[in-house]
Amino acid sequence: MAVESKKEEQHLDLTPMIDVVFQLLIFFMVTAVFAITPGLDIKLPEAEEAQAPEKENLFIVVDQDGNMKLNHKTVTFATLKDEISAKREILDNTTMIIIQGDERATHGQIVNIMDIARSVGVVDQVIATEPNRQ
Repeated sequence: MAVESKKEEQHLDLTPMIDVVFQLLIFFMVTAVFAITPGLDIKLPEAEEAQAPEKENLFIVVDQDGNMKLNHKTVTFATLKDEISAKREILDNTTMIIIQGDERATHGQIVNIMDIARSVGVVDQVIATEPNRQ
């Protein structure tokens, strides 16, 4: 008589481990804090009374070299007026412009941005600052 020996193949069930990995992935994706970076390397000046805006606004970022971005889109002084007009029509008439100018940016650039925004009809303008770190 020939005895047939069957080798039992042992399989490792990876389903529970894969489930745990996916659950951890989802947990970290949901709980991660994403910082909103303006796209340009700027250093905001400090102020005693710094407050965060409460509604949808336009952000203009100016770095020390004079490069500008309007809501993460690169703009120049020639295109700024048209871009603000287009964005303002999409939002509403209570739109505020928040100017995040590097403390090394020239005063003339910031004033020019404010004049362009005012000519489009945006009168609510804020210059972003950071709280004092004393």
